[in-house]
Amino acid sequence: MLKDKMTLVINSCDKFSDLWDEHVRILNENWSDREVETLLVTDRPTDRKLERVRIFSAGEGKEYPQRMAAVLPEIRTEYVLITLDDYFPINKIYNDRLERLIGIMDAEGIDYLRLFSDPNSHKKFKDYKGLYEIPLDVNYAVNLYQGIWRRDFIEKTLGDSQTIWKYEVSLTPTARQIEARCVLSKGKEFEILDVIRKGKLLHKANRWLKSHGRSLPEREIISYKEELRIKIFSTGKKVLPKRLAVCVKNKLKKKGYVFFSDSV
Repeated sequence: MLKDKMTLVINSCDKFSDLWDEHVRILNENWSDREVETLLVTDRPTDRKLERVRIFSAGEGKEYPQRMAAVLPEIRTEYVLITLDDYFPINKIYNDRLERLIGIMDAEGIDYLRLFSDPNSHKKFKDYKGLYEIPLDVNYAVNLYQGIWRRDFIEKTLGDSQTIWKYEVSLTPTARQIEARCVLSKGKEFEILDVIRKGKLLHKANRWLKSHGRSLPEREIISYKEELRIKIFSTGKKVLPKRLAVCVKNKLKKKGYVFFSDSV
């Protein structure tokens, strides 16, 4: 059964605790027959209670990698579906679809199966419907979008002194170094709504929440100008030729922008 093979981990911290109630309500609605153990990992101790979710406090001041390292002894399954607090699972989740992926990971020795197509891939993984090989020759090929990780692969990626930003940048080089087998699914097994960027509520998320009678009153809505700038920057990284992208990046660095990918 799925509960014997996989644990769901929602990574968070105290600064994002205002998202917990809505996230868990939406999760429980869209995965009503969920039996897998579900852990919400945070930093500071809390007396909050969440329905069908166990809160694990890793320790105040601990960054994402240290929080994951702290919670791993609590996880008894071989696979971990990892997601973030501001990724709301807005569509129905089916156990049998996830069981199929776990079966393929078992059979093929897959270490990491991303459930989000960014960066994208068009290279089919064998004859499996909806599965594609992840090339490890680009930054962020392995990233913190929702995905299923083999537990021992998580252990190999962790570093005590890393911030979440440096940790995410280090994932792909680590995967290359250990020759991890990484695959992408386009089967929409665990679709999410990206809710927060730069600490502010995105407009699409705000519209979705309003249309479903929900809200995040503690969050400021991002300005259209700032959201457009983020979208342009994100799109530019994907579509610009490498030489031009490097040129733009160098100019931005002179203006004070920091690129964590330079530190790995």
